[in-house]
Amino acid sequence: MNEPKDFSGGWDGYRTFCVERKEPESLTVTSFYLTAKDGRPLASYKPGQFLGFKLDMPGYEKPVLRTYTISDSSGDATHYRLSIKREPPPADQMDAPPGVSSNYFHDHVEAGSELQVRAPSGDFFLHEDDEVDGDGGKSGPVVLLSGGVGLTPMVSMLNHIVANGAKRPVWFIHGVRNGDEHAFGAHVRGLAETHANVHAHIAYLEPGPGDVEGRDYDSAGVISMELLQSLVPGKDGDFYLCGPPPFMKVLFNGLLDWGVAESRIYYEFFGPATVLKEGADDKADRKSTPTASTVPGPEAAVDGPMVTFKRSGVTVNWDPEIETILELAEANGVTPDFSCRSGVCHTCMCALIEGEIEYVNDDAFLLEEEGQILICSSKPKTDITVDV
Repeated sequence: MNEPKDFSGGWDGYRTFCVERKEPESLTVTSFYLTAKDGRPLASYKPGQFLGFKLDMPGYEKPVLRTYTISDSSGDATHYRLSIKREPPPADQMDAPPGVSSNYFHDHVEAGSELQVRAPSGDFFLHEDDEVDGDGGKSGPVVLLSGGVGLTPMVSMLNHIVANGAKRPVWFIHGVRNGDEHAFGAHVRGLAETHANVHAHIAYLEPGPGDVEGRDYDSAGVISMELLQSLVPGKDGDFYLCGPPPFMKVLFNGLLDWGVAESRIYYEFFGPATVLKEGADDKADRKSTPTASTVPGPEAAVDGPMVTFKRSGVTVNWDPEIETILELAEANGVTPDFSCRSGVCHTCMCALIEGEIEYVNDDAFLLEEEGQILICSSKPKTDITVDV
């Protein structure tokens, strides 16, 4: 294995980390504290970014590649913290297997375990580069909206703001099923109680018998736009969203309808990709599965390359309005594995059986394996066949 290159704390490729300790945050979420085995400096990161992992798991011929968000601020340069939810089978498919990597972490990764880790990356992070105050920090309000384990990047952002002494108003608004699944509740409430600029509101979908309103949570039910508008004094802040697709879609469209500028809404998808904006069909909204109106039809791109998804038995013309092979697959009912959608985690890696592709994402970590491509970051140059 090649030694990782040191870039003032950063590194190229995979680096060995040790699990320093493992701590439960709720009945479903556990934190893992990672330190570098080589003792060299860690890479700094922007709050909200993630790490990439190559997991050698029992029963799998090839390593499983996943990404997990760093759940703390970057103020402590001695370790990274992950907070991972044990994912059960889908509620509507109880015969399906549970989350492979999350259950591996919960059941097999212990203090002393070693993990292969890529340096921090990701496009979803706290923005601090404009609207600066007199101390050089961003001054506008920030609203952190999360559902379920989507709170991990929000905790990182909140901790960063507090640790740096920023005075910008913060609303941390989180929805979760009940107290059994609620992670970091006491921590967030403690920050809100001790920092005048921090406001917290917790909504429990189904409060349990031991959950106390006013102590554990603030309202019962979902996070709606009516609730949000009653909590946040205006629509001129930066809004960050992370959570399940229905949560994301309702709030994204609700914010737009309220008059929040789309440029002030930052989001990260969690779970299957979905179109956020109602009726959206323009290229800017294609961070997820296109709607029926955007699916290439028989008259679309008839002169473009043909793309064959061999295992799925689907062959379609390339649509130049679609950005990547992954998005073309989703538009035509093919559901490949993916995670980061940015060429970092390699979950979407597959064999290119024939043809040529080109990469459209300069930040993708390109593959060393000959004949393998990342469909989340590439498009065809010729007719292609992929093993999907």
